[in-house]
Amino acid sequence: MSSDLAARLASVKDRGTLRITTRGRKSGRPHGVPIWFLVEGTTVFLATLNADRDWVRNVARTPEVELDVDALRLRGRASTVSDPGLEAHIRDLLARKYWMAWIGSWFGMRPARTFRVDALAAA
Repeated sequence: MSSDLAARLASVKDRGTLRITTRGRKSGRPHGVPIWFLVEGTTVFLATLNADRDWVRNVARTPEVELDVDALRLRGRASTVSDPGLEAHIRDLLARKYWMAWIGSWFGMRPARTFRVDALAAA
């Protein structure tokens, strides 16, 4: 499954956004928004400049998420990245993929929170 997953993720890694669906922390209802994402092998990384966004607060309550990009639909478990080395790596990946992140890095802007999505499986 991991080589199949890697191939499927590789086919969408250059897309601009994916749709993350979380469970509302109060309502329990699905809540979907488009966000930037990064793929490295079979790992998906997410980042946000605003840790107060609904999807971020929903993940803190219920880490199970769905990710949709093109025809690929996955389920996984999002967790906050706290390792400084991995956070720096994710910032570098962001700056290489998204020109706005690259420019922002010149001004010392960095994500307020970064995530990795593990236990990925077809939804």
